[in-house]
Amino acid sequence: MNLKTIFGPDGLIAQHLPGYEFRPQQREAALGIARALASKKHCIVEAGTGVGKSLAYLLPAIGHAQSGKKVVISTHTLYLQSQLMTKDIPFLQQIFPDLRMKTALMKGRSNYLCLNSFDAELSQLSLIGDPNISRLQRWSLETETGDVSELDFNFSGWSDICANQDRCRRNQCRWFYKCFYYKMRKLGAEADIIVTNHSLFLNDLAIRTADSNSGILPDYSAVIFDEAHHIEDVATKVFGVECNMHEVPGLVARIRRTRDMTLNPQRIQAMEEMNDRLFSAFTGSRKPEFFFSDVHDQENLEQVQGIASSLSSVLDGLHAELADKDTTGAPELADRIDGLQRMCERLRDQITEIFFGPAEGHFRWGERFAGHKSSNCYLRYTPLSVAGILRDLLWDQVDTAVLTSATLTSSGKFSYIKGRLGLTQCVEIMEDSPFDFQSQCLLYIPKNLEFPSEKPAYADSVADEIESIVRSSDGRAFLLFTSYRMMNAVFERLIGRLPYVMLKQGDMSNELLVEEFLKNTQACLFGVHSFWEGVDVRGEALSCVVIDKLPFAAPDTPTNRARVDMITEEGGDWFTQYSMPQAQMRLKQGFGRLIRTSKDRGVVAILDSRLLKKMYGREFLRFLPQCPITHRIEDVRAFFLETE
Repeated sequence: MNLKTIFGPDGLIAQHLPGYEFRPQQREAALGIARALASKKHCIVEAGTGVGKSLAYLLPAIGHAQSGKKVVISTHTLYLQSQLMTKDIPFLQQIFPDLRMKTALMKGRSNYLCLNSFDAELSQLSLIGDPNISRLQRWSLETETGDVSELDFNFSGWSDICANQDRCRRNQCRWFYKCFYYKMRKLGAEADIIVTNHSLFLNDLAIRTADSNSGILPDYSAVIFDEAHHIEDVATKVFGVECNMHEVPGLVARIRRTRDMTLNPQRIQAMEEMNDRLFSAFTGSRKPEFFFSDVHDQENLEQVQGIASSLSSVLDGLHAELADKDTTGAPELADRIDGLQRMCERLRDQITEIFFGPAEGHFRWGERFAGHKSSNCYLRYTPLSVAGILRDLLWDQVDTAVLTSATLTSSGKFSYIKGRLGLTQCVEIMEDSPFDFQSQCLLYIPKNLEFPSEKPAYADSVADEIESIVRSSDGRAFLLFTSYRMMNAVFERLIGRLPYVMLKQGDMSNELLVEEFLKNTQACLFGVHSFWEGVDVRGEALSCVVIDKLPFAAPDTPTNRARVDMITEEGGDWFTQYSMPQAQMRLKQGFGRLIRTSKDRGVVAILDSRLLKKMYGREFLRFLPQCPITHRIEDVRAFFLETE
C-alpha cells in the first residue's frame, strides 16, 4: 500500500472523492502513523482543522491489519464512530474492492436490548401503559443489532431492559445464543478493525486488570485514539468509583417487581433508611460540587462512615437472604435473584471503596444535581492522576498506540498532554491546518471590556458587544460560553433585542439545535461545553464564532482543586503546568468551529481583554491560527461587507 501515491494530487482518493483537495499535511500524518505501526512505537499526532485525520489513520490501520494484526480505533463521540462506520470505512472499501477486511462497531452494554430482561419486564411495562411498548416489541423481533440508536422514539424504561452487567447470566441465560450484546462481541472477535469509544476501551482495561480472562474487547496489536484530548477525563472517571442516591431505591424497586419472592421487610426498610441518611449527609452542601471535607469535619465524617458501613452490612445480609431462596423449577426467578445478588455486591463494593479505600493518590468528593422534576447526588472516589495507571496498563502493554486530535499541543509542545497521560517515548507529529487563515479569518478582540467578572454590569457589557458583532455578521453565529450562568444571562438580555432566531443549549438536543441552526440562515446559537468541539457546520451558515472569555477551568471544582494541590505539593507551578495548557487547548477547539473548508470565511471574536493586557495573553495568541487581528468593531463590519 503506497501511501504517497494514494494521498497524492492524482491518487486513488482524488480519483474517487468528489471535491478532494490534496493536502500534504494529510499525507505526512499518514506516513508517520504507518512508520509508528511498523516499528512498534507510540505516536502522537496533532492534525489541524481540515487535515483529514480520519483517512490519515484509517489507511495505515488497514495496512497494519492486513498482516493479521487486529487494530482498535477509539473515539470520544458516537457521532465520529458513526462517521467512521457509515462513511469513511465504506469509502475505502469502495476504492480498494479487493481488500479483505472485516470491521465491527463495539459499544457499551447499555446500548443493546437484553431479550431476557425485556421478556421478564414486559408484563410490568404493559401495565404502565406506555404507547411505545408495542413499537418496542415489533422492533425487538425485527432488529439485527438490538442497538438503541435504531429507535426513532425515546423509551423511558430503557435502563430496565438494556444489557445490564448486574443482570447478565452470560452463557447460562436461555437467550444467550440470540443475545445482541454477545453477538456484537462475536463480530468484534472476528474483525480486523474494531471501532469503539474511549469509555468502553478504558473499561476493558480496568476489567482485564481485575480478571485477565474477562475483557470486553478481543486482543489487539495497536490502538488509535481519535479525539485523544478526552482520554484523561474519561480515564479519571473509569478508574474511579461512584455511587448515586437512586441506586439503592432502584434495587428495592426491582425487588418489589419480582413476583413469587418475599424478603425480610425490616431489612428492606433498613436499607432504604440507611441510604437516605447517607446521602442526606451531603445534600445540604451549598456548593454543587464538594470535597467530603468541605461538608464534614473529621468527627462528623467518622459518623457518616458508620452509616456507610451499616449500609454495606445490610447489603451483605440481603445478598445472603437472596442466596438462600429456593428457585427449583423457576428459571425466571433464578435469573432475577442472580441479578439482584450482583447488584448487592456491586453497591456494597462501591460504598466500601468510596468511604474506606486508601486515601493516598485519591480524593473523595460529591456532586449534587437539583432539577425541577428530580434531583440526585453522586459520591465519588477518584484518582488524582491516571498517568501511572495508563502507563502500566496500556502504554507498556500494547505494541503501538496512536493519539490524534486537532488540539493536543499547548505552547507548541506535547509535554502537557504526555505528562497528564504518562506517555514518555513516542513519535511526535505536528501538522498545521491547510487553510489560509490570513485571508479567510479575522480575529476581533475588543479592548474596552473589563476583565471577566460575575457582576451584572459585566454581563451587560458582554451582551452589548455580542449585539454589535452579530448585527455585523447578520446572525450566522455560534456564541460559545464557559458557563451556563453567563450564557443564560446574556441570552436573557438579547432575546428581545436581536432580529434573529435565537437557539440555546438545553432547550432541545444538540442534534436538533444544529438542525434548526442550519434551517435558519441568520440564526444565533448559544452553547456551552459540547459546542466548543465536534460540531461541523460548513459554509456561510456559520460565519462568526464568539467566545465569551478564556476557557480556564473553574478553579473551585474538587477535581481541579485536587490536581492543583498535587502540583503545588510537588513544587510545581499549577498555572503554567495545568491551568494554562488546558485553557490553550480548549480555546483552539472553540476557534476551530469557524473555518471548516478552504472556502469558508468569517470572524472569531474573543471577548477577553486579558489576551491584550496580561503577559500570558501573548502565549494564547501566539499559538492560535495566525490571522489578522483587530480591536475595532468597524473592521468587523467591513470584513462582512467585503464578504458580501
